Amino acid sequence: MSDSEKKSKAPLVVTIVIAVLAVAALVVLFFVLNRPAEGNNSSDSSSNGSFQPTQELNLECTYAAHDLVAQSYEVMRLYVFDGLAHETEPYGNEPEDGLYTVTVDATSKYTKYEEIEELVRSVYTDEAAEKVLHDIDGNGLSVYQKRNVLVEAEYDDSEPESGESRPMYVEEEVLGISAEFKPDNSKKSLWANCSVRIDPTSETSCDLTVYLGGGVNDSTDLSAISDDVTVRLGMVKTDNGWRLTEFVC
Repeated sequence: MSDSEKKSKAPLVVTIVIAVLAVAALVVLFFVLNRPAEGNNSSDSSSNGSFQPTQELNLECTYAAHDLVAQSYEVMRLYVFDGLAHETEPYGNEPEDGLYTVTVDATSKYTKYEEIEELVRSVYTDEAAEKVLHDIDGNGLSVYQKRNVLVEAEYDDSEPESGESRPMYVEEEVLGISAEFKPDNSKKSLWANCSVRIDPTSETSCDLTVYLGGGVNDSTDLSAISDDVTVRLGMVKTDNGWRLTEFVC
């Protein structure tokens, strides 16, 4: 892998909300379509008449879907599309512990593992979050981990010299990225411009249909859109708010 690869509310109007988000210097456009999913097979869906969401619930699900899909794009950026830039090992060697140290500077958004974990858990249910954090590829890959490294010790010049009691190096915990991580941005542009249709199925659950690549608006014949650019997700209301039930990219 080359170094370059390594470093690599507006008001609701009728039934559509349009929001533009800047993520990683990329404009991400989401249309949230508030209309029932066609042909939904859920046993508890509005499409079969067993559940009729209120205007308030539709609005709540609309905003939640917008926020979660936007945040899930950020998770995809970290775990699939780009990854975080990292430092190379001395002499270009592979890291013995299988981790590179993530590059941290004044512009870094993530400097600790806990910050990434907090993001993931704010988007997904506990079960789905665990898979993202510790099994993103289905083979037990944890892309980001805590890493212990030796750094040159720093001492205050006013401290008295104490010989061997002052080691030259001390251990420090940093954010690490797995050497096994391989960025794949083949779907990045599709997710960067997408539309989301909501279909509340109960007071605490909602089906989402994501149409990738843009070109969808409130008058589009959604049934004519190819399955190749259609992603279906679940969204549930937990004690901590709405969460996506699975990671799909």
